[in-house]
Amino acid sequence: MKQFEKILEKIARENGTTPGEVRDQMQRAIDQACDHPADGAAPLWAELTFRGERPTPEGLVLQLAALLQKNTTSAG
Repeated sequence: MKQFEKILEKIARENGTTPGEVRDQMQRAIDQACDHPADGAAPLWAELTFRGERPTPEGLVLQLAALLQKNTTSAG
């Protein structure tokens, strides 16, 4: 997770905000996606597993990265 923190710091620095605010914005976007799922997003959400009702930004990023890696590896 240390690398995730570094990424948040870089995004925050580039946007004149704090890592905490970046994380909060990410969580708000996740919550919005959970509350109002897009029609085409259901298959993607079905492939994800997470603890609790909703994923955290860290958990979602890790799972999406793993899913992309899996799909890239199986496609190539």
